[in-house]
Amino acid sequence: MENETISPAIKKKSKSKKWFWILGIIVILAFGYIGYDKYSEWRYGQDEIIYQNGAYLGYNQAILQIVKQVNTCQLAPINYVNQNGQNITINILKAECLQSQVVK
Repeated sequence: MENETISPAIKKKSKSKKWFWILGIIVILAFGYIGYDKYSEWRYGQDEIIYQNGAYLGYNQAILQIVKQVNTCQLAPINYVNQNGQNITINILKAECLQSQVVK
């Protein structure tokens, strides 16, 4: 008779332990998912900042190269693709260079 009263208590304790572990695993998985999601957002933001800074520096470098070439009174060709997908080239020349060539 004594064994019969102990057995349900052990079963109940064992069942609650199982639920405790299942709940613990679910909580750990939830925190992992949320943490990964937040990390991905942060990483995307960092990559976007790096991309924008790189583009900014690239544009500045291109403009500086054009200005240096134009200051030597050389044509500076600029190539671009228009809305129709055609390659277009325009040449830039400093206005002072035109005036000095006319005077000479």
